[in-house]
Amino acid sequence: MPMLQISQLKFVLQRPVICFLFVASWTPYGVMALIGAFGDKRLLTPGITMIPACCCKLVACIDPWIYAISHPKYRLELMKKLPWLAIHEKEISDTASVSSEVTQTSQNPPQTTTTT
Repeated sequence: MPMLQISQLKFVLQRPVICFLFVASWTPYGVMALIGAFGDKRLLTPGITMIPACCCKLVACIDPWIYAISHPKYRLELMKKLPWLAIHEKEISDTASVSSEVTQTSQNPPQTTTTT
């Protein structure tokens, strides 16, 4: 499978995880808000109301780690700095993006206009 397809697949699989974490973290907060608005307010003690708030904040801290771990250059640096994590990442060359840019510009040469 080409490298581009693998990276696109990782990108596509990453989105549902982020969406699931968002829904899973904000649902308790939404339930608590609905109980506060329409339900028995005696159920909402200060300790109970802190649990959904901490869940929301926890996911806000986890999301950047999901993005970082799924980024190949970040994993490559982790492999170099922390070899005991047993991350096996291949070296990434930056020439792929440069060559595609050069190819694109060479196929469409700039047009010159003369004014008289």
